[in-house]
Amino acid sequence: MKNTLILSLCVLLFSCQQQVVTPSNGTEVESDSTSFILLRIDSLSSQISRDSLNASLYFERAELYLKNNTLSPGASDLLRAVKLDSTNAFYWQQLGTLHYAMKNSRFAKNAWEECTHLDSRNIDCRLSLAELYLAVGEFEKGQEKINQVLDFDAKNADALYLSGNYALMEFDTVKAIKYIQASINQKQDFFKAYDLMGVLYTAKGDILALDYFNSALRLRPYRYDIHYKVGMFYQNIGAYDDAILAYNQALKINPEHKTSLHNIAVLNVFLGEYKKALDIFNQTIALDDMYLEAYFGRAYTHELLGDLVNAESDYRTALMLDPAYSPAMDGLTRIGK
Repeated sequence: MKNTLILSLCVLLFSCQQQVVTPSNGTEVESDSTSFILLRIDSLSSQISRDSLNASLYFERAELYLKNNTLSPGASDLLRAVKLDSTNAFYWQQLGTLHYAMKNSRFAKNAWEECTHLDSRNIDCRLSLAELYLAVGEFEKGQEKINQVLDFDAKNADALYLSGNYALMEFDTVKAIKYIQASINQKQDFFKAYDLMGVLYTAKGDILALDYFNSALRLRPYRYDIHYKVGMFYQNIGAYDDAILAYNQALKINPEHKTSLHNIAVLNVFLGEYKKALDIFNQTIALDDMYLEAYFGRAYTHELLGDLVNAESDYRTALMLDPAYSPAMDGLTRIGK
């Protein structure tokens, strides 16, 4: 019976390097600070008022608007730059990036296609199109763009990485791993490739996953989600103490990561630490009072402790959140016997 209950619980855009500008008074102002951006926008606006047909001025001001998260005037300036200099492939490239960020996939596609027509060897626009086609499920078109990039540069890390992603869409994990590893061989600081390799090896139950996740963490130690994935790897192989340590690392970086907290509670149930698990489920629900699985976990823990009144209450709360949640239905059936 206890094994059955345990099984139920298991159900459970434009970037640039930071520069420093020194005004005449000697005070240093970071070039990506809001004050500098606004000063530069004012300066460009003054120049544009004297030279209203200069595409590069609109483009530069657009970059600053977008950097300052002022999308509407940024988009307007970028469109003006493209109209004034419609043969500039880079302008079309950045216009596509803006449209894609604004979830205008069709306009992004058109802009990037125009970019490739203007510059037959432009790699970035082809890679962007490949990512877009991957996102919308047009795999043949996307693979065509990747192949064009690899024809230019057979060792292009981004194209190799995307080839791995396309292989995953074809459910060819062996091919995916081959290409993603090849991308890492070409680009030693390729964070998302290490991350994805960790996920793929986790699915295989292969301890190599930890090497890839650790490589990702060396590049970006602040990424709590990677610590969480390390925890999931350990949890999947039954190394619960190690999993708890990894989840706690995630929580040190992001104390509100409710899934890590929830998983620690679940693992404490597996380890027989019911009262400790109950306390952690309480903390999880305090973070999110609509967390269905946390109510179920707390209900189940109450059940294990013999507190059927509170178990019933939490099972019913879980069913209020999702009337079709079968683990909670099963729980009510058990305690009703």
